[in-house]
Amino acid sequence: MDKRFQKQEQVKQKIEEALFILLKQKNFSEITITELINQAGVARASYYRNFESKEAVIESYMLRQRKEVAHKIDFTEEISDLFIKEKLITSLEHYLKQKYYILMLCDKGFSSLILEDMNQFAEIILGDMTSSSPERYQLYFLSGAMFNMTIHWLRTGAMESPRELATVFLKLLNHGITR
Repeated sequence: MDKRFQKQEQVKQKIEEALFILLKQKNFSEITITELINQAGVARASYYRNFESKEAVIESYMLRQRKEVAHKIDFTEEISDLFIKEKLITSLEHYLKQKYYILMLCDKGFSSLILEDMNQFAEIILGDMTSSSPERYQLYFLSGAMFNMTIHWLRTGAMESPRELATVFLKLLNHGITR
């Protein structure tokens, strides 16, 4: 990998981490670029070379997380319940590792970014559907359900394992809600 690219990625990660440190202390709208670059220990030019806005820092974090999960997934497999379950487990394990950041983003009003991330993940796993297909709504129904389950699971301490939660999700998909 190119050393300049590695250095640029390190700068991005420093800025992302700095933003989360500052988010712990104050609201997003109150954070200044000066505070952000001081916390990250980078030059203002480095910030603007990588980001157009503070929102872009969060989007960069989300993209990096999506890439990390996608890197762990074999997309050549045929879609089946087992394929979906294993991908859900991989995703849930990753969300569990990122619990602090995900819940902070939700608490600071950025839930829609996480939901969009899950939408994109569902599109990757299940395949994007044409805009004229009524079945495309299933994709967003499923990702919305997964979003709500995941956030609730993380907020309540992730008592179940990622495998257990994936099993519950697939059971709901295949059999509906039962008591």
